[in-house]
Amino acid sequence: MDDLDELLRIADAPNDARTRSMLDLSIQWARGQAEYAKESSQTPAALLNQLDKSITKTVRLLRKLEGYPRWRDVCGRQYTSGDGIAVAVSPKELFEGKLTLPRNPPPREPGWPVPKLGPDGKAIMLNVRAVLDDIRDEVRRAAEAKRKRGQPEKWDNSVCVDYAINFFELFSPRKISAHPNGRFAKFCEALYGAVTGTIPETESLAWYIRERIRNPHKHKRVHSLIK
Repeated sequence: MDDLDELLRIADAPNDARTRSMLDLSIQWARGQAEYAKESSQTPAALLNQLDKSITKTVRLLRKLEGYPRWRDVCGRQYTSGDGIAVAVSPKELFEGKLTLPRNPPPREPGWPVPKLGPDGKAIMLNVRAVLDDIRDEVRRAAEAKRKRGQPEKWDNSVCVDYAINFFELFSPRKISAHPNGRFAKFCEALYGAVTGTIPETESLAWYIRERIRNPHKHKRVHSLIK
């Protein structure tokens, strides 16, 4: 709570329930995004390349197999929602955090591939080849990002500056500037502390602030839900 009060004071933003809630959510999102970006940057390029080739070969073989009448529907898989393999939820359940699956689903019963479905159950049909295409596209995007990236980006600095800009644009009457003693720079430092629990390297953080302000269209901004 003290972090929120100090951040709102620096930003000269309203200290009301809505603004506090949005700032708290921004801190949580920034924390999660920084951790995700850090983990993604550590994925070996060779593994991404190998996976791309493997999925491409699998999809090609599946397409070939679908050309035979006996196997034309081989990629159509039916599951029952909640069986550990697939789940269907309503919008309300989505926001309640019920769109989850175990990483290691229970084995399916041997025999006929159509799963059991109770009178109140929900059947889910998946095109496995399309799922593999989605995974391959994500792998390729990650591999391309690694190739384009020069020096390893300090994701904690990058994400915190992006979320600071997002919050300032929405709630602060102060101007966003790269001045080291300005409100925005101080807000970035405080937000970094709230997100990471550590003190930022001032010069490194200042570089990201200048870069974001000078080249606002060069960087992929955060997709905040608070707008």
